[in-house]
Order: sequence, then C-alpha cells, then structure tokens
Amino acid sequence: MKKIAAILLLTIFALGAEEAPLEVKADHFTNIDKEKKAIFEGHAHATQGKSWIKGDKFIVFFDQDGNARKYQAIGNVNFEIIKPEQHVKGKCGRLTYQVTNDTYLLEKHAVLDDLLNKRKMEGEKIFLDNKGGRATAESGKKGPVKFIFQMKETKKSGSDKKKR
Repeated sequence: MKKIAAILLLTIFALGAEEAPLEVKADHFTNIDKEKKAIFEGHAHATQGKSWIKGDKFIVFFDQDGNARKYQAIGNVNFEIIKPEQHVKGKCGRLTYQVTNDTYLLEKHAVLDDLLNKRKMEGEKIFLDNKGGRATAESGKKGPVKFIFQMKETKKSGSDKKKR
C-alpha cells in the first residue's frame, strides 16, 4: 500500500522561538470541523523552525477563530524544543501543549532533559509552565520522581582542610 503523507501548515507559535509555520506530516489526515480539530495519524512528525515532535498521532485543537489553542502528541512521543531561553529534549506517552498558557504536560513515563541547565527529570507526569517558570513532577507505580542536576565542585579554603 502506498504511503500517503498529509501535510498541513498551521501558524502555531508554540514549538519554536520565531513565528514560523508548523508543518505536520503523517500517513493519514482527518479534519473534523464540528469538533474543531485536525488529526494526523501514523508516523506523525511536526516541525517548526529547529523544534520537532514525533508520535503515533498528533492532534491540533482550534478555537472559534480558527487559531490553534492546544495540541497533543500521543504514543511513542519524542521531542526537542529549541527557543532562545529553552532547549529541552524528551519522551513520553502523551504530550499536551496549551498554546495560550505556554504549558506542557508530559504523561506516561515522562523523561525531560534540560540541555541548557544540565538537568534531567523523570516521572509519570511532568508539568512545565514556561510563563510562570515552574516545573512539577509526579511519581507513578513504577517508582519515585527522579531529578538529576549538575553541581559545581567548590574549592576548599585553608580553614576547611582537616588538621592532622
């Protein structure tokens, strides 16, 4: 069966730092006007500038004016978000982005690597609030939340050295 690629250019200012169009490619495309959503299934790959998201399914939800208000990537989600003040990579089972609030919710075995600050977060759910500068994580049945960060080694002063 011949692979059909659906491509839709949307003006969503979510993934990248610039006002670049969002390009979504997938094997299948469905638009549901009544529900105000576009569904991309099968090898869904969304790119905007240098940022990208891949998953089994990608859904864009629109507001009354036809602007994107939210999107979701579902199933085997991998992503990299690159903005001047942010560079993160990660994976999860489902990623939901609220455009207006600039928030991300990563669910189902979420892993997030902050490449600028050299930090890594793992949990069942991770919530990022870019406007508020806040991140939270929740554990699941598979174990506790894990947060890994680099620490600078401090030099010991003469008074800190052990005396023999």
